[in-house]
Amino acid sequence: MAVLHVAQAGHPILRRVAVPVDPEVIGTPEFQRFCDDLLETLIEYDGAGLAAPQVHTSIRVVLAILSEESGPEFFINPEVVPITEDVITTYEGCLSVTGLRAGVDRPAAVVVQALDRDGTPKAYELYGFPAVVIQHETDHLDGVLFVDRCDPRTLAFLDEYRRFGPLDFDEDGSLVEATDEIEPSQEPTPGDDSPAEEVS
Repeated sequence: MAVLHVAQAGHPILRRVAVPVDPEVIGTPEFQRFCDDLLETLIEYDGAGLAAPQVHTSIRVVLAILSEESGPEFFINPEVVPITEDVITTYEGCLSVTGLRAGVDRPAAVVVQALDRDGTPKAYELYGFPAVVIQHETDHLDGVLFVDRCDPRTLAFLDEYRRFGPLDFDEDGSLVEATDEIEPSQEPTPGDDSPAEEVS
């Protein structure tokens, strides 16, 4: 296995629409080696997910951690459909947009259908943070980054995000001033369901 180089925002590969994977190639040693490398890269960078275009391979493959219990799962040729009009706002980050966070509104529940790494069809209903993760990762397959969907007023460098927390705005668009800097003990940790969870 190998750790692959992660493309950064500005690289054209991140703006291309990825091509579907031919189910006939899923069982080949070359494709399975790519899956191994994608997994190794996700572990190395400690992300919640990783899409093939992020490692310079424009095919419709996503690796995502939807729960700590199940661990990383492959989604080949995924299709995501919202199943609610409810919206969840989370502060997202991305391995391809290093050092930035921003608030993004997404449907709070979706259905995802895909092929697994062995070619077996699967479908999940996802709610909350797992729904956010799969939407963020499948966006990469269509050349979309979280900064395209964010409220630009919420964009923050990671150091400032850790220092002040998420920026909040009232109904007239005015900044709600924080009274204190965020304490280190208040910072979200990977795996919790806080609105500041990072995805990749």
